[in-house]
Amino acid sequence: MTSLLETDLPVAQISHSVLHPDFIAAEVAKRYPVTGTVEAWLLYRGMNDVYLVKDATTRFALRVWRKTYRDVDDVAYELNFLAFMKSRQFPASVAVPQHDGSLYWKAATPEGPRAIAMYDWAPGKKFGECLSEDSAHKIGAALARMHLLGNEWAGEGHQFTTKTAKDYNICMPALVDFVYDRPDDLRDYPIIAANLDKRLDELAAAGVPLGVCHRDFHPSNVHVDDAGTITLLDFDAAGEDFLMQDVQNYVWGNLFYGFSDAYGVAFEEGYQTVRPFTPEEIANKELFLMAKALRLVAGMAESSKAVGRGTLRFRNLDWLGDYVKTRARGCGLL
Repeated sequence: MTSLLETDLPVAQISHSVLHPDFIAAEVAKRYPVTGTVEAWLLYRGMNDVYLVKDATTRFALRVWRKTYRDVDDVAYELNFLAFMKSRQFPASVAVPQHDGSLYWKAATPEGPRAIAMYDWAPGKKFGECLSEDSAHKIGAALARMHLLGNEWAGEGHQFTTKTAKDYNICMPALVDFVYDRPDDLRDYPIIAANLDKRLDELAAAGVPLGVCHRDFHPSNVHVDDAGTITLLDFDAAGEDFLMQDVQNYVWGNLFYGFSDAYGVAFEEGYQTVRPFTPEEIANKELFLMAKALRLVAGMAESSKAVGRGTLRFRNLDWLGDYVKTRARGCGLL
């Protein structure tokens, strides 16, 4: 076989490689306290790559993070928070410790080092496949409890900031390029983002609660089993944010999937049994709904280098643009 380095072929720049399942299985067998033969299958290739891993007795989910603008070791925030919640018996899919106790490892790939972690398999099905108002109520209560645990984990006296809440700005250059053929979007999105920056800082100064948040919570990121037990999962985006942003992310997801508003209402009611909303949070629901949609379209644009523009131009840009701009105008941001 001729080495690539021995040919005149150009060496390609790689945006997103895929690790072979056999490599995953071999590394898991070496690194984790598994039983018998280990097998692995690629389930999803996308924002991150997810594998089903199975030994002689147990199934696991393994994530390979995509190489992005984030530092490869940023995953430690999510995994450490999940480990803390496990110690408090919170129902979440958490990382399985390796033999040495570490919660993740890294592999060298063509695009650079990528982080890898293996998680408990979340029992049951996605909430969207077993809809009920009772489950939605439980899910809301669980998210509120997670927020309270986040305060405990951060520690008394910790000062939360809006830095992570405004990370859509990192994706704005990609968004501008993504909507190159849409003059109104090219004009409006940067204006909305700049004004949203100011508004979020004003809300923080006014005492609207910030804390440790999931930051991508929606009906597909929670499982419900036959007994009604819920398990939260996919904390990849976890970080500091407005607590009401986390709540409205879920409400927006309910809308996006076309589910009945009753599930969103039950979710919010369940949440408030644990942590009631403040008047300022209630007054800014529309702002946080708009911010969720803006984050989504900006994140889509940033991810298009690895996942493809065609794949991400779902729910056409007219619908998303109208949603964002209608609410931005109502909130005085456009």
